[in-house]
This record gives sequence, C-alpha cells and structure tokens, in this order.
Amino acid sequence: MKRRPTAAIALAVLLVLAGCSAGYQSPAPEPAPPPDDEQLGYYDGYWHNDTFEFDASDGLTEGQQEAVVSRAMARVQLLRNQRFEERVDVDIISRREYREEFGNVTTPTPGENTRILQNTQYEALLLVGSDRDSVDVRRGNRGDNVLGFYQPGSERLVIVSESDPATLEGELTLAHELVHALQDQRFNLSSLPTGTMDTVNARNGLVEGDATVVENAYRRNCESGEWECVSVDTGSSAGAPGENFHFGVYYAGFFPYSEGPSFVNHHRERGGWGEIDDMYGDVPDTSAEIVYPRTYGTDDYGTATVADRTDEEWNRVAPTNGPDYATVGQAGLVSMFAYTLADDYDRENALIDSGAFYNRNATTGRLDSTRPFTYDVSYAEGWYADRLHAYAAGDETAYVWNVTFDDRANATEFHGGHADLLEYWGAETVETREESTVWRFTAADSPFDGAVWVERDGRSVTVVHAPTVDDLGDVYAPADG
Repeated sequence: MKRRPTAAIALAVLLVLAGCSAGYQSPAPEPAPPPDDEQLGYYDGYWHNDTFEFDASDGLTEGQQEAVVSRAMARVQLLRNQRFEERVDVDIISRREYREEFGNVTTPTPGENTRILQNTQYEALLLVGSDRDSVDVRRGNRGDNVLGFYQPGSERLVIVSESDPATLEGELTLAHELVHALQDQRFNLSSLPTGTMDTVNARNGLVEGDATVVENAYRRNCESGEWECVSVDTGSSAGAPGENFHFGVYYAGFFPYSEGPSFVNHHRERGGWGEIDDMYGDVPDTSAEIVYPRTYGTDDYGTATVADRTDEEWNRVAPTNGPDYATVGQAGLVSMFAYTLADDYDRENALIDSGAFYNRNATTGRLDSTRPFTYDVSYAEGWYADRLHAYAAGDETAYVWNVTFDDRANATEFHGGHADLLEYWGAETVETREESTVWRFTAADSPFDGAVWVERDGRSVTVVHAPTVDDLGDVYAPADG
C-alpha cells in the first residue's frame, strides 16, 4: 500500500469489542423466578430477551450491573449452547487504572532468557530492532487498545472503560469476555498449550474465534432490535493509536481475532457446537491450521531443524520455563510483510499490496469488522514449519532461523521476499554465492543492525544474524567446517 489510512482505520474497526456510553438511574428490575426446566436463555433471575428501562448517562448501580451481567450470561449461554457452572464476577476499571495496575498481568514480565528469545524472534521477523524491548512494545500496545480481559485461574473478568470514573459502556466486550469465562469453566483454559508464538496463535485461534463468533451474533441481535441492549457500539471507544503504537506487533497478535472466527464457523457448520467443544481436548497446533481450517488434525505440517554450530564464545539461550526455541508460524511470516504497509520507515515501497492483507468491503472501502486481515499472502504460502535458536555472548545476541516449506517453489518465493525485506530495512549485499547471500544493515535510520546470512537449500531457508559479518561463522559454522 502507498498510504497510511489503513492504520487508523484498522484500529478504529478492530478495537471495537464493545463500547458506548451507559449510565442508569432507575431501580434494578426485579428478578424473575427460575423456569421449571433448565433453559439456556435464563440466568439468575433474568431472561435473554428482558428489557431494561435504563437511561445510559451516569453509570450503573450495583444492582443494575448485576442485572445486566445476568442477562448477558443468559444470552451467551443461548448463543454458545453451553451452560455456566457458576456466576462470573465483573470489575469495571478506567484505562488509567488498567495501565497502572494490569500491564504486567496481560503482558507478564518474562525471565531474562525468555526475554532474549522473544526479542530475537521479533528481530528475525524484522518487526522490532535490537534497540527496543518487544515486551515493552507489546505492553504499550495493549495499554492503548485493551477493552477487557478474563484471567483463567483467578476467574476475574475486567472491563476497561474510557470513562473516569469507569462505567460500563456497552455489552459486546462483556459478552466476549463472558465466553472466555464459560470456556474456562467448561474446558479449563489454563490447561491449554502455551509456548511459542505459533502455539499461542493456534490455541487462541480456537479460543478467540469461539468468543468472537458469539460476540458477532450478540452484536447482530442488538443491532437488529431482537434484543434490547445497554448500547451498541458504532465506533472505537479506545480512540486512535498512540504515537508509539506498533502495527507489526499488533498484526502478529491480532491473528486469532481475525482468522479464528472463520476457523470456528468452518467446523461448526459441519459438526455444530459439539465439534468446537471437542477441539478443546485437541487444540490446533499451528496458525496455518487456523488460516486453512480443512488442514486441522492432518499431517500437513511438521517440524524444522536447527543445528547448533556455534563456537565456544556463543551460548544457546535456554529459558528455564517453556521451549528453548521460537516458532513464529504462518501468522508471524505474514505479519513481517504486512508491517511494511503501516510502518513509518518506507511505507511508500510496501512489500505487499494492501488488498493482499486488508480485507475491505467492496462498497464502502472499510475494513471488514469480522475479518479485517487475511493471513494468507504469497510469501507465506506452503509454510510447513519453522524453528529459531537464540544465542548470547556477553551483551551481544544472535540467532539461527530455519523456515521450511512444502516445496522448493514456496521456499523460493519466501527467499525472494525476505531478500526484499532486508533491502527495505536498509541492508546491503556484502557477498553472494549461488543460493547464499551475506547482508549488512548500513542505513543510518534503520531500526536494525548487524549482519545476516541467508541460504535457500531445497525447500528450506536458513537465516543467521550476528553483530558483524565476521561473527556469522562463529554463530553458525559451515557444515563441513
């Protein structure tokens, strides 16, 4: 893309999980007695189609909030075809309170080795340079756009309000997070796999896709008038992104919300909600399974290998918790190219066409609110596996990254695109030998530095990064050396 509007438009569309002003003065409605049979459209005194005569202006009383939450729980049960096991407590806080109290909760502070591994993977993706910390970048992003969250284990549901003092500004974020509470009660979210970027995006493709499908149905009922709702959002309550908002990191993390609903709908259309329930016992392994739902549970994907061939100065970075390698998956690969559509460095020469990533309505030109981004671009097609190892020598870091594809043609496509990315970010060729090239970042304003060696061998591409050209051989010695 040759211009920026997608950045602000994207956020305006995507940050909307709920919102709209709300405030109430009339008494809380009296709860209705429970029905004789256990109906999904009723919860704790309130039916899914109850109407509340609240004047949205000054905030909810405690009784009114309990009524709204109970009615929302009844609605979520009905839409999701699952029953809550117990009531969910909801806290509403201001964005100021969120930044002060919860930044470390939604983006935890990792151990030193985990931080190094995370930083090198974002550097390998050409998203975050060595002069910035990826944890701080992600934490800053979330401070700007989080509208709510649910903490598995602690069973705490928090809604973030743009008002101070805080007030419930709509039902959609509430509905979305209530689905997570329901998932936790029925399937124990804390037991689901964690680990690499790709593992998390795959797992969350199911978890967030499930919640977003329900949220979208909830929204339709509100907007059509089928249900009376506290409010229906028509814009972004979180506002425009901050000055330091990082769209590339955002794209990598937003993947489950954009592609997850299509994955869930694909399988729900074939096996109903029961098939989705079963998936919590066998969650997707790769983000590619979310992009291509038919490949879920197949052997279309495998593993990539990286041989540790460093000299004694360089030591493999091994976190004490979690895997000692990174895997970014298809979602990560697409994000590295898509970032050139929105960054401030050289977006006039973006590496992909905007239509390959941004999914716009043909009539209005606006991003599709249900699937704004499409994580299927040519440079990532045929992804089979990838694996990155990080190394450290004193304060210096390096990495070796193997990206493997289904076939030679796909590997060649990625190899060429990656070379264009290196050049885009200010790297120059130092030496070329057949399928092997040495690069060095020389542009003074580039966020990246050091030297990179890239080789395509059959259907695999190996990328090695080190502080200097001379260090490349020490980080990854020749196979016959």
